[in-house]
Amino acid sequence: MKPAAQLLEAHLRAGRFVAGVMRGRWQLLALAFPVAHIAITARDGRQVVLKFDCSGYPDTPPTATVWDWARQCPLPASLWPRGGRVSQVFNPGWKGGAALYIPCDRQSIESHPNWHAQYPWLIWRPSIGLTQYLEAIHELVQSHELIAQAA
Repeated sequence: MKPAAQLLEAHLRAGRFVAGVMRGRWQLLALAFPVAHIAITARDGRQVVLKFDCSGYPDTPPTATVWDWARQCPLPASLWPRGGRVSQVFNPGWKGGAALYIPCDRQSIESHPNWHAQYPWLIWRPSIGLTQYLEAIHELVQSHELIAQAA
């Protein structure tokens, strides 16, 4: 097994990640390095599944897209979480929906060097790993800005 894969697996066994699982914040659905599928629980109870590309982990930040776990394809933009800041991060127009618009995402930070000064707490930290990204998204989808999904 490659060192990057071993380190990702170690981060997914670490207390910070496991605590999120135990609290119902997220759940690992599948891991086939460098891809990880993780469901994050939103305030309205829906599971927002992200497909992470962890190539170059942990030195290179991951990038994520919203995923339809049942159909195994990108989730249609009309079903993405939305509302206030939520719509800014879950922006299907950014990179054609291939990445989330957040400073800890590889594709987003590459285009926004100014974010290092503006959002230092959201800049990728290899020592924390994927859990940092999950915590940022979980906080966002738990916010009152999230518009509940129509039944």
